[in-house]
Amino acid sequence: MEISFAGGAYKTFSKNLNAQECVNFFTHVDQEGGTSELSLRGTPGLKEWCDTGHFAEVRGEKKMGVYLYVVVGNKVFRINKAKVATECTGTLNTSSGKVSMETNGTQVMIVDGMDGYIVTETTVAEITDDGFFSFPETVTYQDGYFIVSFRDSGRGQVSDLNDGTSWDATMYFNAEGDPDNTLAILSDHRDAIMFGTDTMSPWYNSGATVPFDRKPGYFQEVGLGARYSPVQLENTVYFLTDKFQIVTLQGAQPIPVSTRSIDYQISQDSDRANAIGMSVTIEGNAFYILTTINNTWAYNAASKFWHKLTSYPEPFTGRWRGNCSEYFDKKNIIGDYENGKLYELDFDTFTDNSQTIRRVRVPQTIKQDGKMIFPSCLEIFFEQGTGLATGQGSDPKAMLRYSIDGGHTWSSEIWRDVGKIGEYKDRSVWNRLAAGRQFVLELSVSDPIKWVVTGANLEAEIGTS
Repeated sequence: MEISFAGGAYKTFSKNLNAQECVNFFTHVDQEGGTSELSLRGTPGLKEWCDTGHFAEVRGEKKMGVYLYVVVGNKVFRINKAKVATECTGTLNTSSGKVSMETNGTQVMIVDGMDGYIVTETTVAEITDDGFFSFPETVTYQDGYFIVSFRDSGRGQVSDLNDGTSWDATMYFNAEGDPDNTLAILSDHRDAIMFGTDTMSPWYNSGATVPFDRKPGYFQEVGLGARYSPVQLENTVYFLTDKFQIVTLQGAQPIPVSTRSIDYQISQDSDRANAIGMSVTIEGNAFYILTTINNTWAYNAASKFWHKLTSYPEPFTGRWRGNCSEYFDKKNIIGDYENGKLYELDFDTFTDNSQTIRRVRVPQTIKQDGKMIFPSCLEIFFEQGTGLATGQGSDPKAMLRYSIDGGHTWSSEIWRDVGKIGEYKDRSVWNRLAAGRQFVLELSVSDPIKWVVTGANLEAEIGTS
């Protein structure tokens, strides 16, 4: 019988281990001749792009012109395409936690929940204008204006035109559709979307004295579950709602993309309110990534399957090293949550910052109407012959173990070759598996090579009862 190894990460609502897992693999869609084929592909690795030399959390990134501006701890760095990092003069008043960043083309604005800052060239200056409100939390840009949301407020304050250092205390608008507080603001398709604790509404530039008015007919009673979760991806916006669903906007309508099991996992995460959203597009795959200090989930907008990302090196627990992302110099630049490094997300890199990536896939349980299954041979179809010339990965192997009681107990680990470099005709076959009424398979690999799994086949006899 044919077994599809492609698929998503779908844990059950209980602690029952009989569930699908997809860790550091993603489901890829190959479209040829009008048909779609699904396969598993190893997630891209993290290749060091620039080390700022300041060991601290990379809190945010923003491209402006030919430079990438990066907040690391309380410092700001300007990095050019030659990967030379220049520390800017001046520092932030905080050293940890996500920041929100925007640019008007000549200035980069940073807000950290306590204060606001303007970076011009290589100088960081705190915004000291008396008209600027206290506790700015997110910033966006539209039509020459910086627009900022504030803690415990429904306001969106608008800067002077093309100048983030100058603010008028009367230049603000209120999300008056509901008396909830605004958590974030994001400009998309020239709408400034205000995300509240219970509602969301888009605002547009009407040209009035305070330039923004609420767009009629687009008010939604959907709140935001994490301040830093909204991001733009694939010409729309993705975010985590107050009901712990991940949605995308179709027009102004939030459409769920997460499954109930993903919603459940997020709801159980103690750090869910601090979840950070990232968007990455690489080789035709567009990913929405949501990370906390405990877990990292990723959604492939092309295949519509979920997977998990982990680093160093155990699956199922722990987060990915990525903390923020920005597309710069035709590369996806990922900031590390801890060490001040920036990475290029790269399919030809098979480690995370030189550390092992362990990849795990638990496909759908194999069963046949409750009847006994007597297997004789299991073959998993890999892209063979992708081993390295020397070192780890020169003789790559895959590990399989299986369970016949729903994942409560497991067989011993069984290892098979997947083909040294150039050995394209090798086969990965497991024989003499135990009989049972259901099979849960767990495939695990860690060699630093290109991993592609196209499917599997189980030869077995089916009992009469």
